[in-house]
Amino acid sequence: MFCPNCKYEYKEGIFICPDCGEKLIEKLPENKILKFDTVELCEVEDEFQAYLITSLLEENEIENFVRENFLPHTRVVMGEKRKYATIIVNKEKFEKAKEIIKNF
Repeated sequence: MFCPNCKYEYKEGIFICPDCGEKLIEKLPENKILKFDTVELCEVEDEFQAYLITSLLEENEIENFVRENFLPHTRVVMGEKRKYATIIVNKEKFEKAKEIIKNF
C-alpha cells in the first residue's frame, strides 16, 4: 500500500498514511514512484516557506517533496512540537540541498 501524497510504501494491513492521513492506494501511478532514497532536509514554518525552498531545490534539479505535519500525532514528537512541514530530498543530493538552504 502506498500513500499518494507522501509516496511512502506501508506494510500490509495499514490503510491510512500515519504521516498525512491520506487513504493509501495499492499502487502509485508509474511516473509518481520515487526512484531514489530520501532523507529529511529541514522543517518549515508555513506553506510559503515550503514553496520557496522547494522552488529553489527544483531550480537546482534536486528531487524533493513536502510532507505536511498537520495531524496531531505528527505535530508532536517526543514532547517537541514540529513545524508545519518537512522537506524531503533525494539522499544523493542531500549535501547540495543543505548548502542551498544554508545560503537561503
